[in-house]
Amino acid sequence: MISISKEKLESRITKFQQKLSKQNIEAGIIIQNADLFYFSGTIQGEYLYIPSNGKPILLVRSDNKRAKKETGLENVIEFKSSKELIDILKKENIDLPTKLGLELDILPYKTVTKLQQIFATDKVINITPQIRQTRMIKSDSEIKLIKRAANKLKSIPQLIKKNLTPDISELELSAIIEKDLRQKGHTGFIRMRGLNNELPLGVCTAGKKSTTNIKVDSICAGTGVHSSAGVGASKSTIKDNSPIILDYVATHHGYHADQTRMAIIGKPSAYLQKTYDKMVQLQTRLSKYLTPEYSWQDIYEEGKKLAEELEVAEYYLGYGNNKEKFVGHGVGVELNEFPFLASGLDLKLKPGMTIALEPKLVVPDIGAIGIENTYLVTKDKPEKLTTASEELITIKKA
Repeated sequence: MISISKEKLESRITKFQQKLSKQNIEAGIIIQNADLFYFSGTIQGEYLYIPSNGKPILLVRSDNKRAKKETGLENVIEFKSSKELIDILKKENIDLPTKLGLELDILPYKTVTKLQQIFATDKVINITPQIRQTRMIKSDSEIKLIKRAANKLKSIPQLIKKNLTPDISELELSAIIEKDLRQKGHTGFIRMRGLNNELPLGVCTAGKKSTTNIKVDSICAGTGVHSSAGVGASKSTIKDNSPIILDYVATHHGYHADQTRMAIIGKPSAYLQKTYDKMVQLQTRLSKYLTPEYSWQDIYEEGKKLAEELEVAEYYLGYGNNKEKFVGHGVGVELNEFPFLASGLDLKLKPGMTIALEPKLVVPDIGAIGIENTYLVTKDKPEKLTTASEELITIKKA
């Protein structure tokens, strides 16, 4: 079954080829699954060879018949060994590149050197920027898929109200949310670019657990069930009056949406309620800057100004020396796409960008406090795609 039409794939590839040509890159080879899916509609291919001019070739292992059924690309060629690549290209009357474009941010050294030897070139160029720039602006059909993903997160507040009870563990509560997402068609994993950027379907973490140091690009992500994972829900029981972060990612047909809500067992302290309300206000006001007249950097800087105004700057995006350098990120076929709302990225927002905006605080001895929604940038004003209730979910003690 073809999931992405031939016309859509051709449009994406043409835009990518234009970026290759501007950088004088003669060809790119796509290998990573998210990139393969975006440009070919399947992850079953081994290599997707895209010349800067001409038709692409999807190279498929000879024992994998599934790729031909799933891709909308015309030129699908079977092969047994990577050593056949040169002969295949020559047979297709494609000139061999003098320099080769590869996804150097993620490919193993062994893969890169193997392809260098096959193509007999020392000139290898990183094409990840061109890939991410091509994917940055979403088409109408992509936006529909992200909206479908976002809609799967809408029921989380009701799930929490029904299932959050004293003595439940972070892991048990997370499993309830994860089961609901899986029943709605979640793939069961999150695609996040980068070495060791591993995440579960979401994070349920409470109190001090949410302030634990992590190496993943996230403001708060829990401790996980074991040091071998180091992220996500733990087996610890959720204590009364501990703020609970519920940060979950839904998927639909390969596309992601990101949302964070909060809950508590017992009556929230005056400080917690007031501070949470400030963060909802901060996000509402900050989201108004998600328009084409502002840059990625502008959003980050405006967030800092709002944090000062609302008197939460000390804990904004982290505490002490452990502060994150971004307040939002693009979402699409990967969770961490362009744009990144961070300092030093003075690039304008554009209609069609889908962005997860996540202003959060890390308050020592209390926990993480914040909210996150996925937005669509339009010509006029941003459209909020994640629409679950933003109230601080409060569960009475037994």
